[in-house]
Amino acid sequence: MNISGFARGLMSKNYSTERFLLHVANCVEGQLKEWDEKYEVLVLKLKNYEFIVKMGDQDYYLPLPEEEIAALQQMGAFALDRRVWRELENQGLPIQRGHGNYINYVL
Repeated sequence: MNISGFARGLMSKNYSTERFLLHVANCVEGQLKEWDEKYEVLVLKLKNYEFIVKMGDQDYYLPLPEEEIAALQQMGAFALDRRVWRELENQGLPIQRGHGNYINYVL
């Protein structure tokens, strides 16, 4: 998947926290679906935001407090993506390289 750093920078500065999180979730899901159409990304709003990646019977789960999302959004255009992908990788999700520039931006 390919992504524009310039466009993402504008989004990180102008989107609300929730809208930015949903955009990042859409990007993560788009990349995962390039690897396998069976991936699914869910974002739930409970006490914190809950970021969930499902693949068959395997779930990857990341709680994200709104304050952390806002701080990462201000830190950099891809800081939230980086946080999500590193946690998914730490939980055992296999990361594939060589499919566009998105993974190179975030990891």
